[in-house]
Amino acid sequence: MSKVAAVVVGYEPDIKIMDELLSSLLSQVDLLILADNGGAEAYLAFSEEKRARVKYLQMGGNKGLGVALNAGFECAIQCGMEYLVTFDQDSHAQPDLIAKLLESMNTARAKDEKCAAVSPVFYDRRDGMEINFPFYQSVNGSIRPVFKAESADGLVLADVLITSGMLIRTDVWQGGAKYNEGMFVDFTDSEWCFRVRSMGYHLYGSLNVSMGHALSDAPPVKFLGFSFFRYSPIRRYFFFRNTVAVCQMDHTPTCWRRRLLSALLLRFCVNLFIDKQKVKSLKMMLKGIKHGRSNSLGGFH
Repeated sequence: MSKVAAVVVGYEPDIKIMDELLSSLLSQVDLLILADNGGAEAYLAFSEEKRARVKYLQMGGNKGLGVALNAGFECAIQCGMEYLVTFDQDSHAQPDLIAKLLESMNTARAKDEKCAAVSPVFYDRRDGMEINFPFYQSVNGSIRPVFKAESADGLVLADVLITSGMLIRTDVWQGGAKYNEGMFVDFTDSEWCFRVRSMGYHLYGSLNVSMGHALSDAPPVKFLGFSFFRYSPIRRYFFFRNTVAVCQMDHTPTCWRRRLLSALLLRFCVNLFIDKQKVKSLKMMLKGIKHGRSNSLGGFH
């Protein structure tokens, strides 16, 4: 039987939501890791028994998502885990999530030995409706959303997967696919996915497995018929900086560079209407673009 670990990255979390996630995962994995970037030390305070079963990693302040995920992988590998499932702190794990993901991974690997990771389809858990976001797949230089699978196993090839709920082979990480710690937060997962695919691996989304997740600091806002995520000014900085930085990386496919840059222009304009701190948001977006062009990554500076 495959040994599976999970790592939850915490940063100033809603403790109740994170505790629900941790409690659910404890009964599903062989090893549960909490990488605390700050403010998550009160996890599972209601149960000493549950707290004792969590491998707690104090990161010593907010070192960013990549540092925390890499620490989680190091811990999982030291404990002999074959797979690691990565989670943000604000996701919801159904009691059978890990079993379903492992089943999807076994199915994917049976037909494709280069499968590096599988992920559930996700929906914004705050919407009140389970409206799934699509996976995206590039074909002949064109990116298209994928809503349906061609086979009963529900597996579809995907260009990118999000961090939360992604089940990853630890040997792939150990073989050189570590996370870029300079990304800090936004696009940490997308950059990893682009790089892993450039190494010859494949990523699969499982349409038969779903998971609720909070996709931004606040629920999306509708503007001109489209949904836009609300971010704080500091997150605007990271989003714009990392988008520009990723688009300059050799392993980012050309079609994705075009898509990300055109979307960034649209976001720049829309954010000036939907953000509450418009002037500060504008300054952060411009600063992010400047730092992204110069590849000045890491924490906010």
